[in-house]
Amino acid sequence: MGFICKLTKKNKIMTTNPHIISLAEAATMTHAYQNAPQFQGLTIASMIDNNSYQQVMIQPGCEGIRTYFALNSSNKLTIVVIGVDSFGNDMTNGIILDRAYDIPLKNSVNSELM
Repeated sequence: MGFICKLTKKNKIMTTNPHIISLAEAATMTHAYQNAPQFQGLTIASMIDNNSYQQVMIQPGCEGIRTYFALNSSNKLTIVVIGVDSFGNDMTNGIILDRAYDIPLKNSVNSELM
């Protein structure tokens, strides 16, 4: 599914992508990652609590969230989450999240995405 980005008069990045997909699409994508040989044994999901995401999203000027894949101090896959302003720039002077609860194994959580 594609999306369209356009710049408004204030250079704001506006998107027509609703970001919403079906459970079937999500399961197809997550299972493809989990079953790919090159990702065997790696973290398959990360969770950050709602309150932490809200702290990022309510920052003045925050228009969205960007998620980076990263390696933690144990060299394990994790995510880093940062707010994005109306120009599409990372809000590097704001709240940045990590210390996600990593889910390392299939079937360790009751979800159709695993």
